[in-house]
Amino acid sequence: MGKSSTKKLKRRHHTVPRLLLRRFADGEQIMRVPLDGGERRSVGIADVTVHRNFYSMVDENGQLDDTVEDLLAELEGKAAKVIREIVNGVWPLPITERAVLAEWIAAQHARIPAARTANNEIADHLGKVVIAMGGKPEIRRRLEEDAQEPVSDEKIEALWQELTDFDGYYAEMSVNDHMAAMGQSMKTAYEVFMARSWGLIKFNRRTLLVPDHPVTLVRGKEIPSFRGVGIGNAAAILVPIDRRAAIMMASPGHDDFFVRTHTKLAKELNQRFADNARKELFHHPDDNPLEGVELPPTRDREMQISRPPEGYLMPDGPSDAFKSAMSDGPEPPPDAKAPRMAG
Repeated sequence: MGKSSTKKLKRRHHTVPRLLLRRFADGEQIMRVPLDGGERRSVGIADVTVHRNFYSMVDENGQLDDTVEDLLAELEGKAAKVIREIVNGVWPLPITERAVLAEWIAAQHARIPAARTANNEIADHLGKVVIAMGGKPEIRRRLEEDAQEPVSDEKIEALWQELTDFDGYYAEMSVNDHMAAMGQSMKTAYEVFMARSWGLIKFNRRTLLVPDHPVTLVRGKEIPSFRGVGIGNAAAILVPIDRRAAIMMASPGHDDFFVRTHTKLAKELNQRFADNARKELFHHPDDNPLEGVELPPTRDREMQISRPPEGYLMPDGPSDAFKSAMSDGPEPPPDAKAPRMAG
């Protein structure tokens, strides 16, 4: 059920939580570094990574509901305490604190704009492929489901031309669907993170930056460049939690550990964090973590799809041979019996 209309909704949503930005700020000020070549300057953390109504669902009455933003804020409050403990010397973490931080990092992995962009790109591509492969017969079938009379060939042709102008439109998932996907992604990520071994990287003098997409996946040497990297097959997962500290999630099966730090490691981490940024990154106004770091260009797309929807065009619909090839498999022999289940 939606919230009462008397409650003031939170409309300005941070995709990087303020609790994390504060760990890299001087009070409420942080240095913003845009990747498009814009001016680097100190800004208030209240005004960065803000997206209006980014987590606001629509309830059954058509009203905005900011429950997800409230839940994220509650989780951030718990995580802030754990991060303070780590910075103050607690490591390894007790299991309860580790679980809190794993859930918070899972949220950072799922709540970012890149996740939404990737979902939209997949939905747009698959929707257009379905149109392309269904052809005009599928359009006719759908139109005539509710029509009182046959649909003219002219109308079918006009709609086919409009729908196959794939560059002329872009299909996006609803915010409600994105929130459902975010919840499932968080659940999966939490389980993966808890299973991995955790290392603490803590510097005495060197400092770190934080990108607008904080959870960074490290590609293993054995993974070819054409394959994607996810939380399951990443060689390591890196998360900055403070201007002098980061978490590294390594392969499962080992006790949590400390990572020996040195100047080269700090530079490598900052390069990896910078490479994971999409539009901007941040650091403490007194620090210079960008020394020796090459800034990447802005990144607007998340998916690399080798075959566009035009490559699947079947104006007359799929052939019988195609349907047969794409079927679930051959029918079982008429004398086949189901296997006996063990009692």
